[in-house]
Amino acid sequence: MMKFKNLFKKRILIPLALLGVFGAYTAETYIAFPTYPASDHYDAASGRFHNNPPSRAVAKVGLTAALWKMVFHERAMHPPRALPMQTPDWQAFFKPSEQAKFVWFGHSTLFVRLNGKTILIDPVYDNTPSPVGLMMHRFQPPPVALADLPPIDVVVYSHVHYDHLDSKVVEYFAQNQPNIQFITPLGVGEYLKKWGIAPHNIRELDWWQSVDLFGTTFHAVPARHDASRSLYDKNKSLWAGWVLQTPIEKIYYSGDSSYSPNFAEIGRRLGGFDWVFMENGQYNQPWEDSHMFPAQTIQAVLDVNAKRFVPVHWAAYPLSVHGWDESVRESAKIAAEKNVPMVTPIMGQVFDAQTQTEKWWETVK
Repeated sequence: MMKFKNLFKKRILIPLALLGVFGAYTAETYIAFPTYPASDHYDAASGRFHNNPPSRAVAKVGLTAALWKMVFHERAMHPPRALPMQTPDWQAFFKPSEQAKFVWFGHSTLFVRLNGKTILIDPVYDNTPSPVGLMMHRFQPPPVALADLPPIDVVVYSHVHYDHLDSKVVEYFAQNQPNIQFITPLGVGEYLKKWGIAPHNIRELDWWQSVDLFGTTFHAVPARHDASRSLYDKNKSLWAGWVLQTPIEKIYYSGDSSYSPNFAEIGRRLGGFDWVFMENGQYNQPWEDSHMFPAQTIQAVLDVNAKRFVPVHWAAYPLSVHGWDESVRESAKIAAEKNVPMVTPIMGQVFDAQTQTEKWWETVK
């Protein structure tokens, strides 16, 4: 009987759950994307972007077990209690300074105060970055309610996956802060326009293109990942990391990426970064060509030549089957072994180059 129940779970319940996800994907409004110039990462005939060399397919071995655990045993990947968090000291954040200041909201959402302007990267507020509410529930709300955010000058997006692009946030900005400027990879602007952003407020870039805005140069740099929000738009838009450069500082945000020679190339072209915000979590062997394991994260930090490293893409959502703090525990150990300076702020904490941080996750028992 037990063997039959396990077989039923694997062959019936998981496919039904996946059908629910695919059904939700098809509900996303169809978007007609423009055709971009052919390149080594874009096929004009199919209208799809790709990695070079192409990404490997998600491995079937282990995938079903991982999805089962993520749907039916999600609590095992949550922290045992609420994570420490602060309400941002906005007065300190906005106090004039030549140095960049930051506030991390968990996962990959990052406030940057740079050159007298406020930049928000990959803002996500949704309770789950899944198109249906089956899994991946947020550990706790962000440090600040969406309606209580301060004025924002620029929003930067890395790609269109649900854990980086939240349609409700975009719609809120369209209605409440209509003068925000948006900087995105190619194709992402099509989603923003659908959700109410004026076309003249959107700047789309290809890899290695740049735009100057408010005294800061924004460089789009390669990442090894993918992009989709529905069954119809797979890789119709580009994914990217970002370099923010002023005359005195350079900041690199990786976006999502598996490990690749891209990091060494970014280091050669633009490296010597004051700050690197590198993806650090949500890895698993079946999707090893989408996200980095901790040792790869630290190697990528070394490749781009960073003065200090902040791990992101963790502490908000369980997008894999590893422990909620496994990625930062492992990365902290490897970073110490390789003498990589690592900064680990509490969510909501205002921090800069002088801020001393602790291994706060060790206190979450």
